[in-house]
Amino acid sequence: MYSKAGEVVQEVFSSLRTVLSLNGEKIEEKRYESKLQATRWSSMRKGAVFGLLGGWIYLIGYLIYSIGFAFGLSLMSHEGYDRLSFSDLLVIIIPLARIITNIAFVSPFFQLLEEARGALAPVFRLIDEEEVISMNETQILKDSVICKEAIDMNGDIQFDNINFVYPARPDVLVLRNLTLTARAGETTALVGTNGSGKSTCVSLLLRFYEPSSGHISISDRPITDYNLTQLRQNIGVVSQEPILFSTSIYENIRFGKEDATRIEIEEAARQANAHDFIMKLPNKYDTVVGERSVQLSGGEKQRVALARALVKQPSLLLLDEATSALDHTNEKIVQEALDKACKDRTTIVIAHRLTTIEKAHRIYVLDNGRVIEQGTHEILMSKEGGRYRKMMNAQHTEKIENGIDETMDLTQIEDDDQQQIFDRSRQSSYNNPDVRDEYTAFAVSGSKLTERICAKAFAHYLRQEMTFFDNHENSSGAICNRLSSDALAIQQMVGSRLGIVFESVAMFGLGIILGFVFSWQLTLTMLFFIISLFVLSFIQVCWQARLNKHSDDIFGLASSLAVEIIHNMRTVKKLAIEGEFLRQFSNLIHKEYKYVEVNCYSFKMFLKPICKGASGSGKSTVIQLLERFYDPIQGQICLDGVDIRQLNIQWLRSCFGLVIQEPILFNLTIAQNIAYGRENVSIEDIIDAATKANIHDFIQRLPEGYDTNVGMKGGHLSGGEKQRIALARVLLRQPKILLLDEATSAMDSCNEQVHYSLILVN
Repeated sequence: MYSKAGEVVQEVFSSLRTVLSLNGEKIEEKRYESKLQATRWSSMRKGAVFGLLGGWIYLIGYLIYSIGFAFGLSLMSHEGYDRLSFSDLLVIIIPLARIITNIAFVSPFFQLLEEARGALAPVFRLIDEEEVISMNETQILKDSVICKEAIDMNGDIQFDNINFVYPARPDVLVLRNLTLTARAGETTALVGTNGSGKSTCVSLLLRFYEPSSGHISISDRPITDYNLTQLRQNIGVVSQEPILFSTSIYENIRFGKEDATRIEIEEAARQANAHDFIMKLPNKYDTVVGERSVQLSGGEKQRVALARALVKQPSLLLLDEATSALDHTNEKIVQEALDKACKDRTTIVIAHRLTTIEKAHRIYVLDNGRVIEQGTHEILMSKEGGRYRKMMNAQHTEKIENGIDETMDLTQIEDDDQQQIFDRSRQSSYNNPDVRDEYTAFAVSGSKLTERICAKAFAHYLRQEMTFFDNHENSSGAICNRLSSDALAIQQMVGSRLGIVFESVAMFGLGIILGFVFSWQLTLTMLFFIISLFVLSFIQVCWQARLNKHSDDIFGLASSLAVEIIHNMRTVKKLAIEGEFLRQFSNLIHKEYKYVEVNCYSFKMFLKPICKGASGSGKSTVIQLLERFYDPIQGQICLDGVDIRQLNIQWLRSCFGLVIQEPILFNLTIAQNIAYGRENVSIEDIIDAATKANIHDFIQRLPEGYDTNVGMKGGHLSGGEKQRIALARVLLRQPKILLLDEATSAMDSCNEQVHYSLILVN
């Protein structure tokens, strides 16, 4: 229903800087309101239909009562029906009437069901659509899209008599009998005016489309013979407008090769001349680039994109006007990186600035989908009246103005309390009287109220500072999801459901009054149960609101990711990372229901089992389950074959010695911290544990020795000192099992080595 309005929201907030620079706020507000008005009539029609249905249902229910009692009393007065009593009438009439009443209560949900069917119809149509899969697209749905099998793509690339038309423009022939060859290990350049077919060649090579006729081959093998994922994973692409995803620089580079190591990623960044500027950022490789990579300049984005292309060590490099959007300063830096990357690698370069391809081994000049000239720079420049020479001379005579590279400063954006858009003091302004139109149906008033609130919310979003949108929670996708879902929620709240609420309130009030009139004693008794029901309902509503808030946050993030993927689908396919984003999206929408399952870990004494994995993979959760901070939802954890839930929890924890990444020390003395959790511990035992932990000598040098107060959370000590005191505390317990949760990850290399040696010894 609100899809058209959602398209406006997505478009505006994904290009907000342009909208603001052109003072287009009022224009966009009117455009958004016009889309909302189009939904009003749809809401009114649906409301009228279901209102008519509900009215008939209630009418039938009341007719059952009236006709049933009238006809029943009439029968009772006739001979032959003497045995028919009034109680018999009640037994017959009331159940039938209740059936109709219950149907009336659930009728609003028929409307929701119909709306759900309408929303799901295009989704199921897409899923069930019979597709002709000719490009191995099913590969992207497999669990592992990283193809380990080596393929030979180091030979020549040949375009042989290629003709091509875009499906959306079947009457326009884009390529006409195009024939060209890119030699292995050499740089081949494609130049020409806009629309000459240069970028189309790249799209065909990546198999976004199939040529109408002719064929393309790599190493004398048709590209249709290559697995699609393998083909794209062996091609590195850097385009004019590099697309970076709204995640960290590290992750953006890793998208080039999903199993890349940290060393490989940093090496690729060095090759792209990006490592130095990344290391100057506050969070270095963990810096989030923001939506549409607004946190980076054009040159920085281009170098990150180049690093992403190089990390996979591609056999073929495609540079599609990679420097045309940059100023001269950034162009020089990026061009140096490109020249270094192209060395001894098969490269196809598309360029408008001809100075960037003077060193190419072969240059093809395209015009209207044909090759009209070819050769080296020197050969083409020697041709009198040649197209390439004219283009080069024209560029030399242009006055090139240096642009200003607008680089967003990567400052830490403080979390400001966001002003509520739907403030209670303003709700009355949204509920303008509708007497003028004389609409009395709840569907009409509900649709108009929804329209007003969404329009005002849209206007308020447009007036927010840019820092508001730099927060990932306020990305264009999240705002779009928020406005559309909130609009539907408001529509449902003030539609037919509100009518039922008003009816219920009126009947409750009237029932209480009549009850007190006829029997106040019975009414008071029933009122106790009614109040109890209200309290329970209120608790349920509050709890449901919390759950809905959590769900909205999760689905907002999922919506942002989906919008970003769909908008950048061409880049996703270039990188062959469809499976990666499919996993990310699935993880987001299942985040609410995720749990860790541990099925009988079998640890043999004196061995050192190791849990490793990425952040969030469940390593620390395993330790928390072992310590019984939580119990698993399914499965069991066994100690000597006994489920740990059957063991005394204090005894169980006494068997474990836990050393975590950030050791917690209490605002007590060193001796008290080491003896923490034990009673009647002698100073000799404390000193012995400290000696084993290699901290005794340090403590002895302190003015107050073991009576030194460590401060809040051990603030008076260094990280290594705190860690060794924590180790002494564990050793004093003489645990049967030692649990080390990244016990050395926060230390410098010197302290880490000492600490690791102590762990091995003890």
